[in-house]
Amino acid sequence: MINERFECEILRASRTRLLQLMETSNYETLFKIPEGFNNNIIWQIGHCITSQQRHMYMRSGLPMYISKEFMESFKIGSSPGSWKITPDVNEVKHLLIDTVNHLESDLESKLFVNYEPFELPIGFQVKNHAQALQAANYHEAEHSGKIFTYLKLLLKE
Repeated sequence: MINERFECEILRASRTRLLQLMETSNYETLFKIPEGFNNNIIWQIGHCITSQQRHMYMRSGLPMYISKEFMESFKIGSSPGSWKITPDVNEVKHLLIDTVNHLESDLESKLFVNYEPFELPIGFQVKNHAQALQAANYHEAEHSGKIFTYLKLLLKE
């Protein structure tokens, strides 16, 4: 049995670190695509938020705390080249923490009852919301690594 509270603490710590990065980086750094890549820092962060919402809420048959437009901008297969509008940095900052607050409250309220299982690209099947939370933390760790690599590359330029 996983400790959902601990998993939320990990998620909050990861998101707080990303928020600090956003607050100490300029607009150009957040939106510039490093050479050899197809996404930027803001896409990586928005993608983490979108994936967590889709895997926790959408697959549980619950409304997400992100707009359809936000989801379209950051879902798998999207990129800054496909954006119809430039994402609002303040919205991304807000959602980084706000979605964790909602998640903690919704877990406490036992809101997650149903779940539509799915398979991760790495070959594991996610069968319930608790596993989706663990998978979200793994996924965010992967993307955080990319984000800090991007930052290092962009600061060298």
